[in-house]
Amino acid sequence: MTEKSPRSDAQLWADLVAEFRAAGVDYPDAAHRHARRAVALVRREYATSGVRTFAPGETIPYDVDRAYDLDGEVWERQATDPTSTLRESWRMPDFNPDEHESACREIWTTPYLLDEYGPLTELPAPHGRDTTRASHG
Repeated sequence: MTEKSPRSDAQLWADLVAEFRAAGVDYPDAAHRHARRAVALVRREYATSGVRTFAPGETIPYDVDRAYDLDGEVWERQATDPTSTLRESWRMPDFNPDEHESACREIWTTPYLLDEYGPLTELPAPHGRDTTRASHG
């Protein structure tokens, strides 16, 4: 990402990773996951509009079809129908190879997306958008 999103919590996450490591969390993945969960707690504490935030290890209800990640990047769920085979699939609609790591081009399932890019905080559907667009998968 070339320009930092105003929603980005990347610096907070990096500071928390350092703190968890200093406190003795030796396994890097554990420090990263604990820090992502801590950022989710902070986002929940400061949420003023009733939006929900989801941390690694949590499920995301199917009524959430758009969310932003740790860096403030938007991800879209491929289907909101609980019976769809795509219900746990997410993609970054604004992927740009000059701004994002190549893995962001891929489709991610909810648990892996939360572990790698979480927490995810829901975004309301934009005005005029058909929220049933992917619910037939």
